[in-house]
Amino acid sequence: MSRSLLATRRSFLRAVGAGFATLPCLRLLENSVAQAAGAELPLKFVTIYHPHGLAAEFWATGQGVAGQRGTIQETEPSFDIGYANCSLQPFDDAATYGKSFKDKIMVIEGLDILSGANGHDTAGAILTGSRISGKPSNSSLDQFLAVESGLGSSTRLASIALGVGVDTLEVGQTLSYGPGGQALPKIIDPAQAYQQLFNGFAPSDDPAAVAAAERRNVLGHGVVDFLKGDVERLRARLATAERMKLDQHLSALDELDKQFQAVDPSGAVCNLPDAPNASAFPKLKQYNGGEPYFDAITNAHIDLLAQALACDVTRFATLLMNDLAYDGNSLGLPKDNHGSVAHTYNASPVGNDGHGQPGSGDQNSWLTLAKFNKYSYSKVARLMQKLDELGALDSTLIYVTSDMGNPALHSTRNVPTVLAGGANGKFQMGRRVKLSQDCPPGTSEWCSDTQRVDKPNNHLLVSIAQAFGVEADSFGTQPSAALTQGTLGEIA
Repeated sequence: MSRSLLATRRSFLRAVGAGFATLPCLRLLENSVAQAAGAELPLKFVTIYHPHGLAAEFWATGQGVAGQRGTIQETEPSFDIGYANCSLQPFDDAATYGKSFKDKIMVIEGLDILSGANGHDTAGAILTGSRISGKPSNSSLDQFLAVESGLGSSTRLASIALGVGVDTLEVGQTLSYGPGGQALPKIIDPAQAYQQLFNGFAPSDDPAAVAAAERRNVLGHGVVDFLKGDVERLRARLATAERMKLDQHLSALDELDKQFQAVDPSGAVCNLPDAPNASAFPKLKQYNGGEPYFDAITNAHIDLLAQALACDVTRFATLLMNDLAYDGNSLGLPKDNHGSVAHTYNASPVGNDGHGQPGSGDQNSWLTLAKFNKYSYSKVARLMQKLDELGALDSTLIYVTSDMGNPALHSTRNVPTVLAGGANGKFQMGRRVKLSQDCPPGTSEWCSDTQRVDKPNNHLLVSIAQAFGVEADSFGTQPSAALTQGTLGEIA
């Protein structure tokens, strides 16, 4: 029996590996039909991470940056992102992106990510809301929604995780986590992402391609059926603990089987995107010559994500962006973005939740970091443009953030937070929300625990879960239940 179980496991792993790479499917995609009929499309969720925190002086609104914007005090929904060097300006750049998306963003100032860890490990807490002790303690929100709540069960892929330059699973390099905080792999090669998302998709006006897809789907479905039957036969002979383990394999096989759905070319309404041009990124990995190609890789990932979301291939995705740390980069930044841009940031009093370093700071350091921030937001604006052209922006919620606020201090307070998209009207966009400061006026930025009032992103995660119709009152793992329970009331 143990040899049979081992053989089944090997067969299962081989089938999963081959299935994602070579066994195609053709899914009936009905979004355009539903939209034309006035139906609300399913809500989709994308989380995007950018490194190096933010230069608050050119990101914040309504705080009165000395020498830049006087003492402007803005009110919702009138907020300014068009002032000189503002890093949020891409969202209001109709000349570049076809229209302004200012009415499709919500800028949230003063949110904290309470990771309890070094700033660079805090990416692991963005979607888990967990203190980091080697790893998070719970799954990430994308997996909680897509897998544990079943919201990804009807799409070809329950979720997809993409990254730029780094495919390792260190806690600071991954956004998606399964139960118990187990890091999930991400794809850094756009060609592989294309295969994962669109392999086997055939244009409805090509009978030969449709017939070939049908044949491959039958083959793939047959392989999965055989494996499921083998597992079921073994299941009856195992003890309860072993059955639970085997049930995990059955769930994975069910997920794989979704990729071999019946062909109905008359209903297919989604266009097959062009495969990424591999010559645009001959190298992929950081510290291995991939850095000059990170911009092209990011664009390719974004374009594939937009098409996949519009085609309802998946409804849940994460993208971990990278910096441009190479000589002669397009932004004219120092080669070492980390050491010479993020670590040299010298904040004004607005640079860390209203309590920056002593003195007025160094404006040159703000400008350098703000330039990188603006680059990061330009990629989000690109995604919004693509989704809008495909008719999917109004049904998508995009959560954009970083692992730090003030990067020179590795502070995980006042992290840059933007919600974008239409979100099916679940959130009121076109405004900024300025949360109250953690530390009372007149205290130092490191005020005592009894003085500080945390604004954890756990509450934002609860708000997002509820927007998807999931009855969640808390999310994440923190020392106090008050930090994990309840929504972020200020964005209601």
